[in-house]
Amino acid sequence: MKTYLFIFIFLIYSICSFSQENKSVSEKIKSERDAELSKLRNEDIKSKKIIDSLQLKLKSTTGNKNRIDALENLQEETENRLKKLEVKEKTEIRLNGQLAFTELLSVQRDIKPAVLFLKSQTFFNNLGDIGNINKYSTYTSWRVEYDKWYKRKKKSSDVVNLINNSLKIVSDVSNKVPLYGSIAQTITSGLTSIISGFGRKDKALKEKTPEMISLFNIIGQFEQQKAIIDHEWELINEELKQLKEENLTLLKNQFKYYHVNYNEFVEDYMKATLDKDRDTFKENCLVNIDKKIAEFESKNNHDWLGEVETYMYKVQSIRLRFGQLTNRMLANIDSYKNLIKIYDKPSYPSEFTKKVSKLENSLNDLRTTFYDSFNPVVYIEDSATMYIGTKK
Repeated sequence: MKTYLFIFIFLIYSICSFSQENKSVSEKIKSERDAELSKLRNEDIKSKKIIDSLQLKLKSTTGNKNRIDALENLQEETENRLKKLEVKEKTEIRLNGQLAFTELLSVQRDIKPAVLFLKSQTFFNNLGDIGNINKYSTYTSWRVEYDKWYKRKKKSSDVVNLINNSLKIVSDVSNKVPLYGSIAQTITSGLTSIISGFGRKDKALKEKTPEMISLFNIIGQFEQQKAIIDHEWELINEELKQLKEENLTLLKNQFKYYHVNYNEFVEDYMKATLDKDRDTFKENCLVNIDKKIAEFESKNNHDWLGEVETYMYKVQSIRLRFGQLTNRMLANIDSYKNLIKIYDKPSYPSEFTKKVSKLENSLNDLRTTFYDSFNPVVYIEDSATMYIGTKK
């Protein structure tokens, strides 16, 4: 269960586009970007019309002096347009770079830890109870009769010893041995082979053993199919760990690039309990970014354009991959729904089906909370278009 909870707890600290905190700063940057680019685009349209007009005028102008004047006017306006296009490019990359930085900051914060943790904990506790044979009264009452029989036996065969050892293993919670595969088969096939040897004193044991064999069989089948879902969680968990490391590395690189203090981020942002305090930190970071870019420009260093754009698309890649992972998580959560549907049938042992039925409500709670917090489709679409804005 700890593996699953790690996944959901990491999610809590990783989502970045659906909280009010993110919208208040990121949307402000987007609005500024779109307004600036719209203004510059309109100016470019006007400039292009002037250039077209000057080109027509040049074609119809006669006389060397008049043609030289017309050519100079055309050249001046063309240079002005090129400068405006350069300003447009710098404005777009500067503001999208700010957006990338704020999105990257948001990957590190907490949204709904208590709610999501409790929802996942309830479900996975219920799920774990299904494979825990000690949680079944059918087993505990049968085990009392079995232990009486085992103590009365004067000789113990290899089969009985194998059954007994296997029962000890699955009964010991600290072993964490899943009740499926060879160990489940050993117990059920062993019990099947010795049931005919129970005597008159073992009437209760003989009557209860078929039900016990049936219970072991169905739990084994359930656990085997659940193991497939568990394996997918392990794969997701590994990718999340890698994504978390990449995110932190990129975050530290950006802090260094823009001369933002990482320790201040830890103290003033990560430990902040109010949205306004986190917003203040973000706003201060934006001031730092503008100062750093102004410093590059004052030194006629235009390498920042390519460097910031590279950061932008690295951030976008992380967000897209996270969106795809949340989509896989949602699909894996839905796999439990299919599992419940298969095993919630009256033909199976009643105590088993009661536990399976109990999963449904906690699973619905988990899925609803997950979907409310992380809408994978919207998240992926938002990540894919985060820099588009007025770009045409």
